[in-house]
Amino acid sequence: MAVKTEVFSGMAARVKDIQKGMPAERMGLIPGDVILKLGKHEPIEAVEMPSVLEDLSISHEWIVIQRDTIIFRVSPAGGALGAILEAYPLPEEITLETEGPWMQYHACIRPNDALLLIPDSISPIWWAVPVIAYGYFRLWQMMAATLFLYGIGYVTSPLAFGVVYASSAMILITGGPYLLRDTAFKDGFHPRGRIAIGRPGDVAKLEMVTGAMLRLNTKSK
Repeated sequence: MAVKTEVFSGMAARVKDIQKGMPAERMGLIPGDVILKLGKHEPIEAVEMPSVLEDLSISHEWIVIQRDTIIFRVSPAGGALGAILEAYPLPEEITLETEGPWMQYHACIRPNDALLLIPDSISPIWWAVPVIAYGYFRLWQMMAATLFLYGIGYVTSPLAFGVVYASSAMILITGGPYLLRDTAFKDGFHPRGRIAIGRPGDVAKLEMVTGAMLRLNTKSK
């Protein structure tokens, strides 16, 4: 599979702050993010003319963000008004190499705590083990409820356990990412924009880095 290379250099824009309730917050930007590419605009244009952030809502080009060392894309739907930006000269040239298509995720943030990325489709490997899937996506309430039902089925009869287990698998299969997002909202996560990641190994890294930055930003205020 061919390797695709993108190179970023020169002047970027860094997010200094995010205004509460504005499109930039709903998009999922956080203080410290570095904007490497802003659709058809240069990132520095948004520093000089904030109206550029509103124009993004009619663009279909993804915004390229660097968060710590992780590079990902964010959907421009809704625009990015509310992001307070500053000019940021990149200290060195950044090279991103990817293979294959960028995978898309629904981003959910628990305020001041954590990022959860839910894929557009649930891999079949999770279908037979729904309770592990809930644990993997850190949906603890759904995981606990499912284990509770397994326990009831187990002490009742082998048939009851089989029915409960099969039902839990069917719920995950039919509900898919919609079920996971709904469960995440009940666990205190708020919906954010769509994110695309070019390297599968960066998914867990982005979640971990974002959680650390959210908690750090809370302590610094």
